[in-house]
Amino acid sequence: MTPEATLDIYNTAVKGHETFLKTDLMDFGMGDKGFIWESDPAKRREVAKKLLPAFSTKAIKAKEPTVHKYIDLFVNKMTELGCKGDGVEINEWLRWFAMDLSTDLAYNREMHHMRDVSQVLKKFPLLSIFSVFFVSPKVLLSFLKVLKLNGEEIQKRIDNRGNTKHPDFVDFMLPLDATTPTTKKQKVHLEQVSFQLFIAGYDPIQITLNSVIFFLLKEPETYAKLVKEIREAFQDYNDINSDSLVGLKFLHACVQETLRVHVAGVSGLPRISPGAMVDGVYVPKGVVCQISTFSAARNPSYFRDSTEFRPQRWLPLDHPEYDSRYAKDNLKSFFPFGVGPRMCTGREIAWQQTKLFLAKVLWSFDLEGVRGLEKDFNKDFRVHVMWYRPELWVRFVPVERVSSG
Repeated sequence: MTPEATLDIYNTAVKGHETFLKTDLMDFGMGDKGFIWESDPAKRREVAKKLLPAFSTKAIKAKEPTVHKYIDLFVNKMTELGCKGDGVEINEWLRWFAMDLSTDLAYNREMHHMRDVSQVLKKFPLLSIFSVFFVSPKVLLSFLKVLKLNGEEIQKRIDNRGNTKHPDFVDFMLPLDATTPTTKKQKVHLEQVSFQLFIAGYDPIQITLNSVIFFLLKEPETYAKLVKEIREAFQDYNDINSDSLVGLKFLHACVQETLRVHVAGVSGLPRISPGAMVDGVYVPKGVVCQISTFSAARNPSYFRDSTEFRPQRWLPLDHPEYDSRYAKDNLKSFFPFGVGPRMCTGREIAWQQTKLFLAKVLWSFDLEGVRGLEKDFNKDFRVHVMWYRPELWVRFVPVERVSSG
C-alpha cells in the first residue's frame, strides 16, 4: 500500500502500461452502467466528452448562485432554530442541505427539505426520490423502487427542457439541440448517469461537512484559528464567494485534513491486472488489485499522528501556523479524489461547496457542541455500505457585531 502502487494501478497511462480495468463490482444488472460505474474505458470516455464541460471553471462558476442559495437557507434556518435549547442534530440538517443542493444541481428539482424541515419526508420517506440513503436498512432494500422514482424524475426533467432555472447536469447530457430520447435504452442511460452524479454530489459533501464540524469542535484551538481567519478576511457576509476564499490557507488545510482523516470511501477501488508491475512486484493477469484510500491516508509511515486531526500539516512553510513536526509527512501519498483517468470529475465543485459552506457558517455563528462530542471517530463511526455517524447536537449562536456606523 504505497503511493507508487497507487499510481501503477490507477494512473497507468503515465508509465505507458496497459489499463487496469475496473471490475464489475458496481454492476447491478441494469445493462447500462452510466458514467461512474462504467468499466469499459471507451464507453466511459464517450460519456465523459459530454459531461466534462459541466465541470469546467466556467460551468462551476455558473452553478455558484445555486450553492449560495442553499447555504444561505441553511444559515437562515440556523438563525431561526439553531440557537434554541440543544440546538440541532447536525447530521440530519446536513443531509437535508446536501439533498436540496444535489437534486437542484442534478435535476433542477427543488426538494425543500430544509425549508419545510422535511415534515413530509418523515411521514412518507419514499416520496423523496433518494431518501433511501438515509432511512432504515429495511428501506434500503427498496433499491428498485428508488430507480423507478429516479426514472420518473428524469422524465419530468426531459419534459421541462428549456424551462429550467439554471444549468444542471442534464443540460450537458441532453442539450436543447439534441434529439429527445425515446427508446428505453436512451432513457435508462440518462437515468443512470444522472443518478450516479446525484449520489456523487450528495454523499461526499454531507460526510465532509459533518466531519469537519465534528473535528473542529473536538479541537477548540484549531476551531478558533479557522474562525479568526474567516472573520478577519470579511467585513460583510455577502463578500464571501469562491474567488475571495482563495487566499484562506487555514480553511483549505482544514478541509484537506478532513478529507484525509475521514475518507468518504473506505473500500478500495478494485481493478483487474493486465499482467504488470505494481511498485516493483509483478501482478499476474486477471488478479484483482486495490488500494484503500482510507487506510493509506491514515498510514503512520506517511503521516505523523496519522489518526489525529492536524490541519497544520497541509500549510505552506511560511504560514505562521505551520508546524515543523509534520515536515516529513508524505503529502503526495494522499489522493482524496483518486488519480488517473477515473479521477473524480467533481472535485472542484466539492472544494467550492465545502469552503463556501464553512466560511459563511463560521462567519455567521459561534458553534457550540451540546451532545455527541464525547464520541470518538475511531470507535464510534461505522460503515454499513455507507457511513453511520452518531448523533451530534450543535448550537448555532449568531455572532454579535458592532455596527461601524
